[in-house]
Amino acid sequence: MNIPNQSTDINISAAKMFIFFSRLMDKPVLDKDGKTVGEIYDLVVKSSQVYPLSDALIIRKGFPNRKYALVNWPDIERIDKEGAQLKIERSVLNFNQIHDEKKEFTLRRDILDQQVVDTHNHKVIRVNDIQLLVVDHALMIAHVDIGSRGLLRRLGFEKSVDLIVKLFNPQARYLSNEHLISWKHIQPLTINPVSMTIKIDLPQENLASIPAADLGDIFLDLNINHQIALFKSLNLANKTKIFTNIDFKTQALLLDEMNDFEISELLNNTPSDEATDFLEKLPREKIKHILSLIENKYSKRLSQLLGYSGDSAGGLMTTEYIVFTKDTLVQAALNQIRERKFKSEPAQFIYIIDETQHLISVTNFRRLILANPGEPIANSAFPKTYFVHLDSSVKEVAYLMEKYKYFAIPVVDENNVLQGIITVDDILSQLIAFAWRRLKRIKIMQKI
Repeated sequence: MNIPNQSTDINISAAKMFIFFSRLMDKPVLDKDGKTVGEIYDLVVKSSQVYPLSDALIIRKGFPNRKYALVNWPDIERIDKEGAQLKIERSVLNFNQIHDEKKEFTLRRDILDQQVVDTHNHKVIRVNDIQLLVVDHALMIAHVDIGSRGLLRRLGFEKSVDLIVKLFNPQARYLSNEHLISWKHIQPLTINPVSMTIKIDLPQENLASIPAADLGDIFLDLNINHQIALFKSLNLANKTKIFTNIDFKTQALLLDEMNDFEISELLNNTPSDEATDFLEKLPREKIKHILSLIENKYSKRLSQLLGYSGDSAGGLMTTEYIVFTKDTLVQAALNQIRERKFKSEPAQFIYIIDETQHLISVTNFRRLILANPGEPIANSAFPKTYFVHLDSSVKEVAYLMEKYKYFAIPVVDENNVLQGIITVDDILSQLIAFAWRRLKRIKIMQKI
């Protein structure tokens, strides 16, 4: 008695359910009478859906004078790896010299060999093939193939290479590992040639959920045209998020593509320490022009920060922090924190000052939440306050942070007036840069 192999049955079923777009490309198309009318060139899909469904078939015929015809999906009898058959006669088809309708979203033109954003793994990838799911009478985009096998399949070498690999290494990962990514995690980057912006169907809040550093890496993985186009398409929050996480060269290039209003809007929403780091690398005349575009109060603050050495506390500090006077009630402070909008994620500390801006003490979110809502905020402060001065060195700041395990430390002037705060991120970037310079010098000395 023969027992069916369940695993084999599942594989056969899966093979019928899925088909790679490369298997369809250039396959013959027959009309209702079985006469050849051309070959499969492209598929139009409904891009508005999470998993786009096939909407039309583009047929190509002739060589070297190519012509193209569009067939709506209800007029297709079948489509598989052998080709396609239509429900209509050849005479109904309307062939034209060009078919490049920008409103349509197609697999060959808009996805295949294109850069796309993998929003799950937070990186930019190139599509080598597209896996389609057979659903009733339609085809649905299920996955994109980013592996070398997908490229070999496109070129027609997959079977030959598979055979060679099996002969030398039957257990090779190449034979079993599929580099497929679900379409729901894919965001195509399609440039509008007129406005030079990228069409983004992904909600901007989904981009906002990507960590800032990863979003910056995604951006830098794009070619320069895609970088500019994507940046123009983003909302202000995501623009700021990217701008503060890319290198100066790319920042300067983006600035050259922006008008005065866009520059003003961007830098007004950029944390002061990040804005200062960028501005101090520009020519003096350009700094003056940019500062003239920024809100007066913020411009003065940036001018002040630019006057400090880049490796001093004054040069590293940010002016975005939470501060209240000593008599502010805990409940009032909590209400204001909830309502306030921050340019960047605030540090977990709240700074307490007197009427003349002198630093008195420090508390944090945890102590504030646990405090009596009707008491003054000063009652929830730490017993002792640690701070640095404007001319304190990076080493001094790093020492205090490490000793007292602070994620942020306040900066005061010679009169103990609060000027800003330094976060652990700012210190780490300086120490890492210092370590790299030292490592390079050691390597040079070793070569000598």
